[in-house]
Amino acid sequence: MIHATFVPGVPGAPAWAPQVLDPGEHARWAQLHEAGKPLFLAAHVGVRMLASYRLAWGDGTAPLPSTAPELEEFGWHTLPSGKPMLTYRDGRPQPLHVSVAHGGGYAAAAVCDHGPIGIDVEHIEPRRRILPIAQRFYAADEYARLASCGEDERTALFHQWWTRKEAVLKATGVGLRGGLTVRVDAAPDADGWREVRLDDHPAPLFVRDLRTPDPSLVAAIAIEGQPAALQQVGVGAVGEA
Repeated sequence: MIHATFVPGVPGAPAWAPQVLDPGEHARWAQLHEAGKPLFLAAHVGVRMLASYRLAWGDGTAPLPSTAPELEEFGWHTLPSGKPMLTYRDGRPQPLHVSVAHGGGYAAAAVCDHGPIGIDVEHIEPRRRILPIAQRFYAADEYARLASCGEDERTALFHQWWTRKEAVLKATGVGLRGGLTVRVDAAPDADGWREVRLDDHPAPLFVRDLRTPDPSLVAAIAIEGQPAALQQVGVGAVGEA
C-alpha cells in the first residue's frame, strides 16, 4: 500500500518547526532562501504525517497501537545517492520507504511498506521551450511524438512524461543522473500502472499518474518490484499553531 498526499507550502517560521524537524533538518531549513522554506517544511511535515498514520494503521488487519508516533519522534537522513530516509529521532530505522517532491506551491509526499518509491510533482509551464528540452533529454521517438503534436497536447505530454520519468528515477535511487530517455509511455493496466524497464536495473518498476489539488500541476508515483494499492490522503494546510 502506498499513501500519498499534497501539502501547501508552510509560510513563516512556525514555533513548532524546531521540535518537529530534527537538528540537521532545522539547520538546512533555516539556511534556505525564503522562497524555498515553505515547501521544504511542507514536504518534511507531510511525510511525517503519513508515516505516523501508516505506522498506526499498519496493513489494515493487525490491531492498532494505542497511539500513533508523534511527528517529533521522527528523524531525517539523506543517503549518498540523495534519496531520503525517514528514521526515528534516536536513529532507529523505521520500516517505511518515503519520497518527497515539491512544485507549484505544493509539496508531495509518499510512504510505502514494501518497495522503494519515488514521487514527483511539476507545475505546467505553457511558455517553456519544450521541443529544445525534449530534443536534448528525451528519447528520439518521444521528441518526434512531441514535435508532431498540437501545442496543448505537447505541453501536457511533456510535463506528464517528465513527472513519470523523475518518479521512476527517484524510486531507483539514482535520480535524474539516470537519464530522462527512460520510456514511461507503456499502456496502463486497469489501475493506471505502467511497467518500466531500465537497463542494468534488475527489478521492474511501475509508474502511474496522481490526482493533483490544482489543474496546473501534474504528478506521478513510481514503485520498484510490483504495482501497489494507492490511497491519496488529504491533509489540508499545515497551520502555524
